[in-house]
Amino acid sequence: MAKTFNFVYALILFLFLFLIAKNIEANNECTTDFDCPKSIVCMLPYKWKCVGSYCEFVKVV
Repeated sequence: MAKTFNFVYALILFLFLFLIAKNIEANNECTTDFDCPKSIVCMLPYKWKCVGSYCEFVKVV
């Protein structure tokens, strides 16, 4: 009985975490680069850019 309960609990936890992780990539809609979020941590070769009406973290050369 206890093993079954632990298995069901682990299964529910795994499915919940999977559904949360699936929604982690939330895209910000934009029209210009200024609509994208400002990065607090400076990662020099990368910058937020508006690409196809969504903000993406792209490498600037």
